Amino acid sequence: MAKIGSKKNKTQNQTTSANNDKFKSDIYHQLFEIGKRLLTESEVNKLLYSAMDEAIQISGAERGMIILFDETNQIQFQTARNINKEEIKNPEFEVSRTIINTVKKDKEPIYLQNALEKSEYMKKESVKKLQLLSVICLPLIHQKKLFGVVYLDNRTFAGIFQPDTCQFVNEFANFISLAAYQALERKKLQSHVNELEKELRGKYKFESIIGHHPKMMEILKLVSQVADTDATVLIQGETGTGKELIARALHYNSKRKDKPFVPVNCGAIPEPLLESELFGHVRGAFTGAIKDKAGWFEVANYGTIFLDEINDMSPALQVRLLRVLQTGEYSQVGSTEICYCDVRVVSASSKKLQQLIKVGEFRDELYYRLNVIEIELPPLRERRSDIPLLFKHFLNFYNKKCNKSVSRLSSETETLLQAYSFPGNVRELENIIQRAVTLAENNFIESHLLPTSVRGEQTTVSETTKQLTLIEAKRSAAKKAEIDFIKECLQATSGHISNAAKMAGMDVGNFHRIITRHKIDVSVFKSPSKSNFNNTD
Repeated sequence: MAKIGSKKNKTQNQTTSANNDKFKSDIYHQLFEIGKRLLTESEVNKLLYSAMDEAIQISGAERGMIILFDETNQIQFQTARNINKEEIKNPEFEVSRTIINTVKKDKEPIYLQNALEKSEYMKKESVKKLQLLSVICLPLIHQKKLFGVVYLDNRTFAGIFQPDTCQFVNEFANFISLAAYQALERKKLQSHVNELEKELRGKYKFESIIGHHPKMMEILKLVSQVADTDATVLIQGETGTGKELIARALHYNSKRKDKPFVPVNCGAIPEPLLESELFGHVRGAFTGAIKDKAGWFEVANYGTIFLDEINDMSPALQVRLLRVLQTGEYSQVGSTEICYCDVRVVSASSKKLQQLIKVGEFRDELYYRLNVIEIELPPLRERRSDIPLLFKHFLNFYNKKCNKSVSRLSSETETLLQAYSFPGNVRELENIIQRAVTLAENNFIESHLLPTSVRGEQTTVSETTKQLTLIEAKRSAAKKAEIDFIKECLQATSGHISNAAKMAGMDVGNFHRIITRHKIDVSVFKSPSKSNFNNTD
């Protein structure tokens, strides 16, 4: 009989052991699945909420708390939940700070079957006040560095946290440590990226350059490449395209950014005075020169001088400018003393300088000195996809300035502006929006607030389109904008369809279907030229 009993006990023990093994296997499988979910969560707060709910569920705790600390040991994130998955509003009054601070200090876990019976805790105010019984508090450690704690408690039952539970929660804390650390690093990296982007746009002054058109993106890329050099830059483009904004972007991302940026409009200064303005004069140099005066090149020393409308500079003055570019030498009007300057020259012209060279109005050797890097700004009519962005930007700007709340343009107003040719480019659009916001009596801009030049041009320059209904005009304008945009992408990529689709942010198949629908001949865009910026028509 003893043998039979012994055999029976052995069988029962084997069954119990098998059940325990299966239980542990199930538990660790559950832990693995929870861990996978946590590791894929990218937002810190969501991760902590999810981890806290899982920890309470698997441990049988009434309440729990996860705290993450920053580099200065201050609380960076804090999540407290109860058994009903509700957030605890004031966790500092609901959990034992004494226990948390002990784990934080010693970096060792604490397991308490009954906190009220432990001599080192029973007299603590928070433990007595909260009547804490079962408590688990674990450090969150990554690479031997504590960056947080997990706290769980139960005020109803003593000894609810059994050894297996404590071991399981400890394993779970390891998952939380890894997941939380990765989430914190991702957040830190994202914050760093955001700061860099903010710094980048501030550096380049790109926040003033509105537009996502491929041509503008290529220009901004070129600016970023050449800004931190001393290469002279020639910016060509129609009046109002934003040449000075580009010049400022070049300056404020260069090593000269802390030195002066001096803009000079050569076309706004009378020819007899321009030489004195640029190079300065000494007392008695001419009638009215009652004292020495520094010129703009002297003021801009070690910085950047921006010579706008350089096409208006006389041939004689062009010779003097050429000497400065070649040697850095100049002399003030009325003086024979040679002065030196270290100035980066950025120039701009609203006329094609090569055409002026042909008619003898601009020196070719100066042109080649100025044209080390050429940036050609497109007129607004060639980047119509940016017009809605500019609407929004100028609406916001002049709403604040005029203390208005104009939120939108009427559909007719938008259609007229989309179809308008904008001979004055972005500057003209800004003036139009400023005028409309100033005169607006509603929260939207009606078409009668537009200048007659815009209302008179209707939808396009062709007589047929002028007779279209508003709906037809909108369709026509949208079609034209789509065709222009596709052609511009093809032009920018020398007819490479895949690259053009990528530039447009479109699927290659959809891009190709648009080409087919509008019967666009891709072959005309294929060119050996590598860059748009060297084309000067």
